[in-house]
Amino acid sequence: MNVGLITLGCSKNQVDSEMLLGAFQKMGFHIVNEAKEAQVIVVNTCGFIQSAKEEAIDTILEMADYKEIGTCQYLIVTGCLAKRYKKEILESMPEVDLCIGVDEYDHINSILSNFFHQKFFGQKLDFHNRVISTNFPLAYIRISDGCDNRCSYCAIPLIRGRFKSRKMEDILLEVEELAKQGISEFCVISQDTSKYGLDLYGKLCLEELLHKMSEIKGVKWIRVLYMYLFETTDALIEEIGNNDKICPYFDIPIQHLNDEMLHNMNRHDTKALIYERIAAIRKKVSNAILRTTVITGFPGETKEAFEELLEGIKELKFDRLGAFAFSREEDTKAYGMKNQIEEDIKEERLKQVFEVQKQVSLQANEKRVGKIYEVIVEDISEDEKYFVGRSMLEAPDVDGRIYIKIDKESVNQIIIGEYTYVEIIDYNEYDLFGKVVKEEKICTQRKN
Repeated sequence: MNVGLITLGCSKNQVDSEMLLGAFQKMGFHIVNEAKEAQVIVVNTCGFIQSAKEEAIDTILEMADYKEIGTCQYLIVTGCLAKRYKKEILESMPEVDLCIGVDEYDHINSILSNFFHQKFFGQKLDFHNRVISTNFPLAYIRISDGCDNRCSYCAIPLIRGRFKSRKMEDILLEVEELAKQGISEFCVISQDTSKYGLDLYGKLCLEELLHKMSEIKGVKWIRVLYMYLFETTDALIEEIGNNDKICPYFDIPIQHLNDEMLHNMNRHDTKALIYERIAAIRKKVSNAILRTTVITGFPGETKEAFEELLEGIKELKFDRLGAFAFSREEDTKAYGMKNQIEEDIKEERLKQVFEVQKQVSLQANEKRVGKIYEVIVEDISEDEKYFVGRSMLEAPDVDGRIYIKIDKESVNQIIIGEYTYVEIIDYNEYDLFGKVVKEEKICTQRKN
């Protein structure tokens, strides 16, 4: 029987999907990439904010059509939306045959065994039985699940539960197994990577984990995503700055720069701490790339508070910045807060943030002209004029790309899925443009 799976949402969901595919494959299912060819379609959903919920519902209904126009016999919904709204999904969507929330993953094999009336091996999803779904040598490594920070706007603790680290030896074994399969780039992820180990070992252990990962044969790049600044210690900063295999990339969502807003969001950072930690990063890691996210239109955000956010973005000069209008989520503290902001004001402020960041990004990209980087080539652009790749300084999915014009020289040197060396020759506010260079011209990207 053929199974096809669609992943929505974040990279944490992608890891779940890869383990789900591993479970199906071990049971004897054949994995297909086209929905029209699948007898079983799985939609692994996100339920974090309203737009994600709408996308999930639209996708479920779209896949349900393949019961009429394709070969689909069973439609299964998994993930975060399935956890938050399982009852509503089953009641309102008769097309859905099975709904499995993230809280049921520890028993998913028995659930699938009962549903399909055949044996699934083991009990829970297995990190060591993943089907890697990227088309290049990259894997996401989830080091923990859940979150204890309880930001007042966030539904993740309601969905994923309390923070729980994985054992270090299990993570290192997973990395070792994947490296033997040819994976060379590892993105370390969780809802709170910087808290890793605190619950298991009584101390923050991320720098120790990263160091041990870097010693595994075959590991080339390690990238850490989603660190909280109040947990970003000097020891962690120094490990990232001094270890040639760890990307000098700091994904540090701040959400705001007004202390009242940060307090009402139940963030553990203050404006002063944000500035101090960012200064420490830039002092210890001279070529650091800083990425953040901010929220506009949180309840009670005054014009003055918003202006403070804009000024801070100009001053701190983040290389990359994502921004979101506040989404009012049921069962979160912020849902019932007074002074909710009108949608048009949220969107206008969001637009202003992007306008400010556009100039900051242009200046950051301009500084990279003339530099040479080792680049993983991932794809060809839709217009088929460029090879598309990333260096150590670009995270997959969320950042801009490096475009290399397809010509006689580049065609002779570039293989998709492999690394090459590229000199940056042009830029815009999001992306970089480069040309291939000979290996002997390499200058280290860690001394950017």
